[in-house]
Amino acid sequence: MKVDAEALGKRIAQRYLLRGLRPNLRELAAQLGVQIIVQDHPPQAQPGLRAEYRHEPPQILLYRDPLELLSGALHANQRFDLLACNLEDVHLAHELFHHLEFGGTFGPLRPDEIETGAHAFAQTLCDLTFHPAELADL
Repeated sequence: MKVDAEALGKRIAQRYLLRGLRPNLRELAAQLGVQIIVQDHPPQAQPGLRAEYRHEPPQILLYRDPLELLSGALHANQRFDLLACNLEDVHLAHELFHHLEFGGTFGPLRPDEIETGAHAFAQTLCDLTFHPAELADL
C-alpha cells in the first residue's frame, strides 16, 4: 500500500499546532525528550551536513557553519523569500519528525517517504511558503 508521506507529515504537524499557534520548537523538543546540541562543524566526512537526528540518546545536532553558509547562499541567490524563515527552526522541525518516526512509528516507510514526510512536517510546523527541499538545492 502506497503511503502519502506528505499528507502524513502535515497531519502529524497539525497535532502540535495549538489553536493554530506555532510551538516553540526548542520547548517541543524538550517535551519530547530530545536534547538539542549546537556545534560549529559537522563531521569531517559530511561537511555539508546542517542537522541530524541521533536516537540514542535522543538528540538533534545543529551545525552552525553549514547553516551560515546556507544563509549566505540565500543572500547571494537573492532568495529573500527563503530568508524570511528561521533556518535553525526549519532544520529542527525536520529532525523532530525523524524523532517521531524513529522505530517505524508511522508504519514501514521507505527512506524517500521519510524525507518527504519530514519536509511536509517542517513546512507545516514552521508555516513555510516554500518547500523545504528548495534549501537543499542551494
